[in-house]
Order: sequence, then structure tokens, then C-alpha cells
Amino acid sequence: MSSSKPGIDRPLTIVIAAMGGEGGGLLADWIVEGAKHSGILIQSTSIPGVAQRTGATAYYLEMMRALESHAIDPVFGLYPAPGYIDIAVASELIEAGRLLEKGLVSPDRTTLITSTHRIYTMAERTALGDDRFNTQGIMNAARELSHRLVMSDLVDLARERNTALNAIMLGAIAGTGLLPFSNNALETAITTRGISVASNLEGFHAGLELANTQSVTENSVDLSNTPPLTGHVAHPLITRARQSLPSTALDVIESGIARLIDYQDTEYAALYLDRVERIAAVDRETKQSDNTTLTREAARHLALWMSYEDVMRVADLKSRAKRITRVRQESGATLDEPVRITEFLNPGIEEFATLLPTGVGRSLMRWADNRGITHRLHLPMHVRSDTIWGMIRLRFLAWLSIRRRNSYRFVLEQAMIERWLDAAIQAAKIDLNFAFEVICCARLIKGYSDTRERANRHFDHLLERIVTPALAGLLAPVTATAWLKDGCAAALADDEGKGLKAILDQGPPTSAFTASQSPAAATPPVTA
Repeated sequence: MSSSKPGIDRPLTIVIAAMGGEGGGLLADWIVEGAKHSGILIQSTSIPGVAQRTGATAYYLEMMRALESHAIDPVFGLYPAPGYIDIAVASELIEAGRLLEKGLVSPDRTTLITSTHRIYTMAERTALGDDRFNTQGIMNAARELSHRLVMSDLVDLARERNTALNAIMLGAIAGTGLLPFSNNALETAITTRGISVASNLEGFHAGLELANTQSVTENSVDLSNTPPLTGHVAHPLITRARQSLPSTALDVIESGIARLIDYQDTEYAALYLDRVERIAAVDRETKQSDNTTLTREAARHLALWMSYEDVMRVADLKSRAKRITRVRQESGATLDEPVRITEFLNPGIEEFATLLPTGVGRSLMRWADNRGITHRLHLPMHVRSDTIWGMIRLRFLAWLSIRRRNSYRFVLEQAMIERWLDAAIQAAKIDLNFAFEVICCARLIKGYSDTRERANRHFDHLLERIVTPALAGLLAPVTATAWLKDGCAAALADDEGKGLKAILDQGPPTSAFTASQSPAAATPPVTA
């Protein structure tokens, strides 16, 4: 590392990677004003990206103390260069990954400050399966490639202190001790700008404390695990789970219990626990008594499936106070600024049918299907959730969840869940790997309206073409396992089902069938 002092013998360089709406511009302005207040020469540039999560804006600053020995003012660079960054700041973990990928973090020079929270990219959100980036790999790279690391969940700290993320980052930058001016200058800059002064000063001090006390937070976060829930209203169910289910799956199971109580009620969560215990019994009956893979995977998919999104659920989530608060925070609104929130809803016949009792809903869907209007009739609605009347409408729809058990959709979903669980349990008696793939088929069950309908259709194709013949002994377990895995991957890669149809039409190897069953008879054509 060079012996020259940044900001005195050479320019101090700072790069900030932030997303739209996070206050990255204000953060850069605070640093500029603090430097000017202290007589420091400084230059700031920004490279704007696409607004919000699809891109980021990079802010680059160079500063240097003016010395009498300098015959002329220093010439600052306009863009960050690999190997020449003193402080790199990322407002989110993937943004830190971008800085690392570009070579803007050097082990001999760079102090990296990053938040560990995630805001999923568009690629992650639009993927049909679980296509999240490897965050653990980014954290490992941050530890290896930075000279000094300050890594923590800055958003969580901001919520705890009731402040903004950019104020936390400013304090963390000051806490590195690399700035060629005092912290008082930054406090003056915050006060001079006059934007939420009290809360931003609180955030500044919180970030300063974080950087001073944790030069490296090596194990501050593990995004792969969810801590077990304690003290929840479902405590009797959690106690039951801890007594009857494997400890290696408890984190998922306890989260599932909490999710389903929030979704419906304690009785529904108890049904979830009953179903998980059925799978756990299969794990215990296998020769590999310490194996809990089926239980953990089934518990995860089952919790998600049982909390399927219907009209009541969507209305409930949209009308929650914490969601309104989050929207205000993301918009950057102050306490005295109004924020208008419009919910765009487009319910069709299917959504209305799901609210009705089983017999009535089934009749309505049959009537619509016979006339070919199931996907053509919709009722566009624009609901202002920031108004009293709009909130009343949403809360009324959410209140209808007390009738969910009597709805047409509920009966359909529970029948599909039982069919899937029964197939997984039967598959476990044949081959554990096959059972695991049957459980993983539940990855297809997601989405809303047309997306969910396609998912159901693909799921049915896999069960009918692969799982059912395998359970009947018409397919060798190893063949069924590989074929099912490929089929799921194809369905997740193509929502139209063309890839899945191609794989199913190819069929398994002829040798996989018993002599009494020909491949042609076992694999009838499928329509996507």
C-alpha cells in the first residue's frame, strides 16, 4: 500500500453505488458541502443509470487539501478507476457485487462499506424459479478483496433509528477516519441542507458508531437462514413442532406456522403442521434416519402453497400499515408531504368465482368456459389506498378471508395439495430421490390469474405423464427422477410450456418400461 496520505499528498477517492430513491445524490452533496466548509478542494460527478431497481447511479468524488506547496490546483479525475479507490460505498449487497466485479475494490487500498440487505433485481423477480444471486459469494469476495470492510444490514439499522439509509452511510464514511476534514463539517452540512435534520443527524451518528466499533463485521449476517420464531401467538404449535419434528427443519417450519397464522388462522397453521408431520414420518421410516431433506423441502413448499395469493390476500397485503410506510420511505417523502397511492386491479371472472361458495363458483366457471369468456371479461379498478374510502374497500376484501374455507378456490387448492403430498409419500416408498423431485415440483405453483393457471397445467402434466406411471411401476425410479427433474427445469425456463412439451413428447428410454407397457401407450401427446 502506498505511504502517501489520501486527501493530503494525493486525492482521496470515493465511489458510491446507490439506487434511485435512496438519496445517493444527497449523500454526495453532504460530502461536498462538508469539504467546502473545511476548505478542501473537491469534485463530484455522477453516472446515472436506469431509475429504481433496474439500474444504479454511481457517484464519484475526489478531494484534496489545498497546500501552499501546490503551484497549481490539482486536476481531478471524472471517473472511478480500478485500483485507485480509497472508499467504496454500496447501498445494497448486489451493488457491492457490481463494484467488486468492476475492480473498484482493492485489497491494498479500499475500505468497502456495504449494506447486506437485498432488493431483488428484475432478473431475479421475473424468473419463474428461484434465480436469486449467490449473496454468500459476494460477501466472501468482499472479505477477500477489501483492505477494510464495514458490512452490516444498514437498512435494518436505519429502521431501528428511524432515519434514512444515506445518513447511515455518511456516518460510516466519516467513521473510516480517511476524510481530510472533521465530522463537525458533515454535521454542519446536514444542518445547512435543512432536510429532516434531526433524523439525519441521528443516522449519521449511528453510522459513525458502526464504523468505529466494527472495522470488519465478518459474520454479521447469514442470508441463508431464518431465525426461529419465539413468543409468537402460535406458541403451542411451535412447541408441538419442536417436540415432534427434526431440529434441522425447525427454522423453515416455524416460519411457515407464522406465515399461515398471518394468512388465515391458528387452525390453518395446525393443518400445515399435520401435513409436515406426515412427510416427517416418511423421513423417519427410511434407513437414513438422520436424513430430513424431504421434511425441510416439503415444509418450505407447503407453506408457500397453502398461502396462495387470492383476492383477499392481495387486498390484505396492499392495505397494511407497514406497506404504506414502506411506500412513503421509498418515495423519499417527508412527514408533511402527501403521497398518493393508486392500486391497479384487474379482476376477472375467475377471481370473482374464487370468492363464491364451491357450488356457485364451479357453476360460474363452467358457464364462462362454455362461452369462451373466462379470460376476456375483466373489471379494471383503480383504488386509492391513501384515501379512507379506498382503504375501506381494500380492508373489506381482506376481511372476506374469514369465508375463505368455504370458497371454490380453497377447495381446489386443498385437493391439489393433498394429491401432491400423497404422491410424494408414495414416491418415498419407492425411492427417496424420486420423492424429493416430486416435492420440488411444487416450485411450479406460483403466480396469479393466468400465470397460476399455466403453472397448474404444467404441474398436472408432470404428475400425469411421469409421477403416476412411476408410482404404478411403469417407469424405473432412476428414469422417473431424471425425467421429472428435466421437466421441472423446462417448465421453469419457459412459461408457455413449449420446452416442457418437447421433453414430455420425447419420453423416457424404452428400457424404462415394463414389458407390458409400450412407451407410446404410456406417453400420450401433451398440449402446452
